[in-house]
Amino acid sequence: MLHTVPHGDINYGELAQLGLTPDDIIDFSANSNPFGPHPTVLEAIRAAVTVPKLRHYPDRDCLELRQAIALTEDIDPRFILPTNGANELIQLVALAFIKPGSRHLILSPTFGEYERAIRVMGGHVQPYFATGSYYRHDIAHVVSVIRQTQPATVWLCNPNNPTGQYLTPAELAELRASAQEETLWVIDESYQYFSGFEESLGRRAIAHHHNENIIVMRSLTKEHGLAGLRLGFAIATPERIEQLRVAQPAWSVNSLAQVAGVAALQPEVQAEQRRNIRQLLAYASTWWAELIATGLRVLPTSTSYTLIETGPAARTRQALLESRLLVRDCSSFGLPNHIRVAAQLPEQNRQLIEALNRIGKTDKGLT
Repeated sequence: MLHTVPHGDINYGELAQLGLTPDDIIDFSANSNPFGPHPTVLEAIRAAVTVPKLRHYPDRDCLELRQAIALTEDIDPRFILPTNGANELIQLVALAFIKPGSRHLILSPTFGEYERAIRVMGGHVQPYFATGSYYRHDIAHVVSVIRQTQPATVWLCNPNNPTGQYLTPAELAELRASAQEETLWVIDESYQYFSGFEESLGRRAIAHHHNENIIVMRSLTKEHGLAGLRLGFAIATPERIEQLRVAQPAWSVNSLAQVAGVAALQPEVQAEQRRNIRQLLAYASTWWAELIATGLRVLPTSTSYTLIETGPAARTRQALLESRLLVRDCSSFGLPNHIRVAAQLPEQNRQLIEALNRIGKTDKGLT
């Protein structure tokens, strides 16, 4: 039986039962930019809230947005498809390319929507749970599994959610070389800029070699703090893009999201947001050291989010929520004794350390 996938976002009904609003909590559960949208983006959204803009349907082809993405990615606009968030793109890939009874490999633990989308289309999922230390993938072992199973598609998140593992271009190339030529690689790079690495093997292979068997998924909402608008895009060959377009509902990306995306991709905005994320990574590095100093087991990560071993994660999450701090219970990732936390600003990070110390002393969550 299919089920919905738990996520790390705010549960509005849960907060209402506790007499809280989203403004009452600090959200460590979502891997997003805590600096928020750039003022230029907010101004563009405000300017777009007009009767004519809202009365007309959005540009179904997202022409201006596609051009802005293409300039940023240094690729022809024909290789771009804007979507209603990266999550819609996952569904489109499944609709366009998953055949009933086909076999698909997912490098886990990772985002649960990959598996759900494949199962909805009748595909068989072979989750491959990481065998290395700290739930990281041993490349040689993954190569062996790919050779044995020869899946129709391989899905991986890079850097990975929730582990923060970053596979290098050389490691990805080694994995791809182990598969059949027709295997489709779905590479989710939603957190690319939260790793400090800007290299994209998938984009490079598509742009320079027109590799038809790679689809790169990207998100604009996380880097620019725009999760409420939903905005992502695919990078693939024009042939693959057209197959995705056939599966996509008309007017999928609304007018305000398109305006926000164009503004967010202006060079000066991009430059400032990248500086903000570099600052965030510095905050995160300091925070990991402080958390480790308290005796917590903090797993290595290449990103601004990480896993912390706390004992029963559901209990830890609930205890922290009572302190108005929201973290991600990782039970749905197959990690019932871990929470995932995303670095915020220093004062907020300190509040979580204090709360975790209180929980440990009162035995409400931590082992």
